[in-house]
Amino acid sequence: MKNIAFTFGAIVFTLGMIGNNVILGEDVKADKNVVAVVNGEEVKRDMLADLLIDMYGNEGLGLLIRRTLVKQESIKRNVTVTEEEIAERIGALVEGQIKQQMKKGGLEDEEALKRELEKAKLTLDQYKKNIQKRFKLSNGQVEAELLAEKIIKKTIKITDEELREAYEEQLGEKILARQIVLRTSRDAERNLERIKTGADFEALAKKESVDRNSASRGGKMRPFGPKGTIGKEVANLKNGEVSKIIKTDSGYHIIKIEKRIPRSMKKFSEVKEDLVKLVTAQKVQTRISPWLLNLTESAEITTNLPE
Repeated sequence: MKNIAFTFGAIVFTLGMIGNNVILGEDVKADKNVVAVVNGEEVKRDMLADLLIDMYGNEGLGLLIRRTLVKQESIKRNVTVTEEEIAERIGALVEGQIKQQMKKGGLEDEEALKRELEKAKLTLDQYKKNIQKRFKLSNGQVEAELLAEKIIKKTIKITDEELREAYEEQLGEKILARQIVLRTSRDAERNLERIKTGADFEALAKKESVDRNSASRGGKMRPFGPKGTIGKEVANLKNGEVSKIIKTDSGYHIIKIEKRIPRSMKKFSEVKEDLVKLVTAQKVQTRISPWLLNLTESAEITTNLPE
C-alpha cells in the first residue's frame, strides 16, 4: 500500500507543479508581449508562438480549423451552448479523471485524496484546476464538442426496436462465462478433452487461448446475453458446465458458464427515457468523427504554415 500511495503522490506532485513553479512579476504581466524574464532576459510572445508552431503547428491548426467549422455550422443551424453547460461538462470530465487517478492510486474516497494532496501542499480546488490544464479542457474546445453533439442530435432518429435492443443489452439476462479460443478444430478438440479429464479451465485459457484479452483474465469474458451467436449455443447450460466447440469468425470457442444474472424487474416503460439518452449518446459518438471529416472535406480551407 505504501508503494501505491507513493505512486499516487508522484502523480499529485506532477499535476500540482503544472503552472505553479513559475511566478511572473507585475512588470512581466503588464507587458503582454513578454511571456517570461529569465535572469533579466526577456522571452517574447512571438518566440513562444514560433516554438509552439514548430512543435505542434499542424496539430494545433487542425484543431482550430475544426473548431471554426463547428462554430460556423452552429450559427447556420442556430445552435448554441451556455456557459453553464460548458462548466458542467468540464466539471464532469475533471471528476472522471480524478476518479481514475484515485483508482490507480488505491485511494478509497475524497478524504484520502485530500490527505495525499496536503503532502504536495495542494488544495482539491487547485488539483482540479491543474487536471483541467493537464488534459487541455479549455472552454473553447469543450464548447466546440458540445455544439457538434447538439447539431448531430438534431439529425438522430431512434426507433422503438433500437430501444428494445438497448433494453435487452442493458437490463436483459446476462451470462458470465470464461472462454478458450483456438485457431483450429483439432486444437479445440484436444483442449476440450483435457478439460473433460480434469484440466484447470483458467490455466488452459491463459496458456492456450488465442484471444489474449480474455486469456490474460483466465478466459473471463465480458457479460453477454443469450441471443447472440455464442449466447444461443450456451443458453441451456447450467453454472459450471462447459459447452461443446462453438465456431465463430474469431475461431473455435470452448465456453464455461460461471453465473447467470437474471433480467431486471424494471419495465421497459420505466426506463425508456434513460434508454433514449443512452442510444442518442451512442449514436452521437459513432457519427461525430465522420461528420467532422465531411465538414472539413466540403469546406474551402487555405493554410499558411511553414513546411
